[in-house]
Amino acid sequence: MIGAATAYYLCKEGAEVMIVEAEDLASGASGACDGFISLQTKQLGSHLDLARESAQLFPAIAEDLEVDIEYNRCGGLMLARNAEQLKEIRARAKKLKAAGLQVEVLTPSDLKERLPDVSKDIKGASYCEDDAQVNPYKLTLGMAQKAQEMGVTILKGCKVENIVVTNNRVREVNTTAGSIHSRRVICAAGTGSNQIGKMIIVDIPIMPQRGQILVTEARERLLDAIVSGAEYLGTKANIAGLMPADEEASKLGLGFTAEQTASGNILLGSTREFAGFDDGTTPEAINAIAKNAIGFLPWIKDLDVIRSFAGLRPYSPDGLPILGTVKGVKGFFMATGHAGDGICLAAITGRLISELVLDGETSMDIEPFSLYRFK
Repeated sequence: MIGAATAYYLCKEGAEVMIVEAEDLASGASGACDGFISLQTKQLGSHLDLARESAQLFPAIAEDLEVDIEYNRCGGLMLARNAEQLKEIRARAKKLKAAGLQVEVLTPSDLKERLPDVSKDIKGASYCEDDAQVNPYKLTLGMAQKAQEMGVTILKGCKVENIVVTNNRVREVNTTAGSIHSRRVICAAGTGSNQIGKMIIVDIPIMPQRGQILVTEARERLLDAIVSGAEYLGTKANIAGLMPADEEASKLGLGFTAEQTASGNILLGSTREFAGFDDGTTPEAINAIAKNAIGFLPWIKDLDVIRSFAGLRPYSPDGLPILGTVKGVKGFFMATGHAGDGICLAAITGRLISELVLDGETSMDIEPFSLYRFK
C-alpha cells in the first residue's frame, strides 16, 4: 500500500518510477487487514496530525481512481466495558477535542441509538464522525493501476538482492530480474525493511507483529460505523488503563474490532502478537476473537464465520512510522513502520515522500518520524 501510494503521488508530478515487488501487490499486510481510517485511535500530536491530513485526501483519491475503493465516511465507535475504561476514554476524548478532532462521549442510552444491539454490559463509548473505512485490497490495486497508467513499471515476483552505494550515494539496485540504475530508492518494504536497510548498512528497526481476523458470512446491513473496544487502543498504544485484564487476552494482544464491508461481510479482530514471520492463524486466537466479539455484540454468535486470515504489521519500537532520509547515504528514503496504520496513513505518506524525493522538503514536519529518534 505504501509503495503504491508513493508511486501514485510521484507519477502525478511526472517522475519516472519503478515498483519492485518481491511477491505480488497486496500480498503482505495490505491484503491482510481491515480497512479502518480511524482518527480517534491515533497518538496525540504528530501522529494524529498525520492521520487527519491523510483522511482528508481519501475523497479525492476515491474520485480519481477507476476502481471503487468502497470509501465510506461512516464514523467510528470505541466501546468501554467498565468505569475505568470509560474514564480513560472520556479524558482522551477531551484531549482529542482540544486538538481539533470532533469526538463525543456517548452514554449507554446514546450508544444504543447508534448501535442498538450492543451488549448491556457496555458502559459508554466515544464517537468520531470523521472515522471512515475503505477496501484495502482495492485501494492498493487501484493506486497501483492508476500509477501504471501514468507510466509506472511494476516488477512482480522480483526480489532486491543488493543496493549499490558509491561515494555515499545510491547508484544501483540489484534484483533477481537484473540491475536497475537509479540514484533514488524508497524503502517501502514493510516487514522486509530491516533486510533492505542492511544492504546499505543501516539498522531499520522493524519487526513483524501478527494480527488475526475473522470474516463472517455476508448479511444485511448490521453495522453503520467501524467499531472497536477500549482494549484495542490499549494494546495498540500501550495504555496501561486500557490493557486486557485476562492473561490469555494479554498474551495475544487481543482487542475488539468490527466493520461491515460493502459486500456485507463482517471483519472481526484482532490480535497483536510477536510470532516472528509466522503469518498463520491459530485456534487459540480464532476462539479468543470470536468470544471477545460476542461480549461486545451478542448477535455475532448467530453468524457463520467463513474464513480467517492473518497479516504481519511492520512494527517499529514505538509503533509509529519511520519516514525520511538516512544520514550518510544520499538518495535512500524510508517509508515504513506504519504498524496497524498503513491504510489510514497511506495517502499522506505517499504525498510527503513524493515531496521529499522531488523537492528535498515536505509540506508537513516529519522529524518526529525520523529513524534517529531511536538513537
